[in-house]
Amino acid sequence: MYLDNYRIIFAAVGLIGILLFASPTIGLLIEPSVGEQFSELYILGPNRMLEDIPFNIKTGIEYSVYLGVGNHMGSPSYYTCNVKLQNETDPLPNPKLGTPSPVPTLYEYKPFIKNGQTWEAPLTFQVNEIAFADNTSKISSITINGMDLNVNKASVWISNKTGYYYRLFVELWIFNSTSEVSQFHNRFVHLTLNMTGV
Repeated sequence: MYLDNYRIIFAAVGLIGILLFASPTIGLLIEPSVGEQFSELYILGPNRMLEDIPFNIKTGIEYSVYLGVGNHMGSPSYYTCNVKLQNETDPLPNPKLGTPSPVPTLYEYKPFIKNGQTWEAPLTFQVNEIAFADNTSKISSITINGMDLNVNKASVWISNKTGYYYRLFVELWIFNSTSEVSQFHNRFVHLTLNMTGV
């Protein structure tokens, strides 16, 4: 009887020892549960702070901000950041439907970001030509990161906010390795541009 108890204890200790020695190998074979997967998208001012983001815009002056993307998707990802210009009647992306804005893309960034990493790049812009007539302003040309672009984007005077407003916004897209296409990642950020003090 005592011999049977010793065998059971000896077998139990042996199994525990085997599991302890094999645990590093088992850890490689079994993937740990992944937490919430998400991506960050943000814009910071020229000093990498929120307080100094440009708002009152004048023609012929170059403004600079930083665009950033953080990858917390659990694996490396290919992203696309689409820069667009919107007036008060153009639709922004729809977060409820998960659809991007139909406004044309003016400039693209295509970063590859490892999981847990953050990518940042400067975004410079300058309004080159703007005209005013009949309570309407019209931006003819804008430069983004040194690239001159014709936009012909009009905005009407908003009396309760006393200004002509535009939005320079960035949509985040991510490459879907299953379907092998880039798709809207349901994230966007924008800068409000007040063109009143031109």
